[in-house]
Amino acid sequence: MRYLLSLAMTFVFSGFVQAAYISSWRGEVDLKKAGAAGWERVSGEDKTALASGDELRTARASTLEIYMDDGSRVKVAPMSAFKVTTENKETVSLGLYFGRVRSWVKKFSKKFEVRTPSAVCAVRGTDFTVSADGDGNTTVEVQEGSVLTGDRSGATAMVREGQFASVPMRGRMQEPRNNPNPPASMESASGDSKALARREIYSEISKEAVLASAQAEIQSAEYQNRKTAIDAFGNRVRMEEYTTRPSANQFKYVVLNTRDNRFDFGKILFTFNTALPGDLSLATANMISSPGSTAPQWQLTDMNSVMSNTLDKVTEDASGGRMVYNGLSSNPAYQLVFGNYSFYAAGPSEADDNGGLGKLIWTATNSNMATGVADNPITYLGGSGLVSSASGDVYHSVSKNTFNEGTWIQAEDFVLFDDGKILSAGDFGAGLGGGETLDQITDRLNFERVYTSSLFGGRTIDVMYSAKMLKDAGLLRF
Repeated sequence: MRYLLSLAMTFVFSGFVQAAYISSWRGEVDLKKAGAAGWERVSGEDKTALASGDELRTARASTLEIYMDDGSRVKVAPMSAFKVTTENKETVSLGLYFGRVRSWVKKFSKKFEVRTPSAVCAVRGTDFTVSADGDGNTTVEVQEGSVLTGDRSGATAMVREGQFASVPMRGRMQEPRNNPNPPASMESASGDSKALARREIYSEISKEAVLASAQAEIQSAEYQNRKTAIDAFGNRVRMEEYTTRPSANQFKYVVLNTRDNRFDFGKILFTFNTALPGDLSLATANMISSPGSTAPQWQLTDMNSVMSNTLDKVTEDASGGRMVYNGLSSNPAYQLVFGNYSFYAAGPSEADDNGGLGKLIWTATNSNMATGVADNPITYLGGSGLVSSASGDVYHSVSKNTFNEGTWIQAEDFVLFDDGKILSAGDFGAGLGGGETLDQITDRLNFERVYTSSLFGGRTIDVMYSAKMLKDAGLLRF
């Protein structure tokens, strides 16, 4: 009887036991429950239960603290995003996309690990901090106890109390060494403003997050453009575009598209080698190719972009940018070369791959943006066997790539007027003959790109943006 009563009480009270829960939070903290389509803002005073598959993210000046049933706890710094990959009576596994978490793990507790895009950290009875930057590089710092840390190649090392270890996204982890600068307060975000801006490009995907960010940014936007136009398929599109400067050497271009039945957006973050001038066009006019034998003052070093329908996304990640002299006496120029340029795509199933970038489709090294030529052949998904097709002209074109392992992606591009008419070669001559200036014609032009892919489950990414906005920012010249 005592056994049956004890068993019954276990069942009665089991519904009130929270294995993991948010115990406190400050600022803006968003939660996406496992299987949910969108994010919800954490609110109220009740403890919020967490389960395997739940995702959390913090905004600027925002933190949260999580408690486990064994007494372990985790504190999350601002500008962080992670997933409760596994949470049960035997194991806790956190997947840190970017940002910083500090974990106090009780002795004799369940198995506890933190995974990042480049590392896995397994502990028991430890106080330690894990940081992951926007490039996927990881830093592990141990305040008490020890942490078994491994990289993507399988190499491992024990990081002990007072030590730290760095784990690069590409390459082997470094040997643990004494930590001269213990972890800073968890009230501040990890990394510099450049890394924070890059993280925002790739982490803000839901409509709610994109609009909330836009509402805050547009107040300080340098250039803005709003209009309604017709897309290539006859749909009315409300377009909103703006540029901001996240830091002195960066600017960001954002376009939002709202149709009756969907929301799409695009973001591009440009990072330069030095602080940008007041007139942005002085830097952007020659950032791909700069004529003459003198290197330009402003050189593009990084470019990060995303296009999304809030479920699927295409991302481009370029780094190591520099201007290289072409050595031609007849037509001397400096041309932009990126050390690494990678293209990713993702449906919901691939959204967390490669630190949130998506599934790697292709990557190029030392790629010249002016000529389209790379030092080495482009590395494609699945290796050799790429099947490529293209059709159309400069005003309406379709290109499709099918890769060796079966994934395919297609891009369809349009140049069209506000009324949805696709531009033709004779329109400039007809317009100018009718009294319109070149500026007046181009101000009525828009560009539209439509992505489809085997990863998207029949959905499309469809983003339209204006020639006028690109012209105002110096990104487009006629």
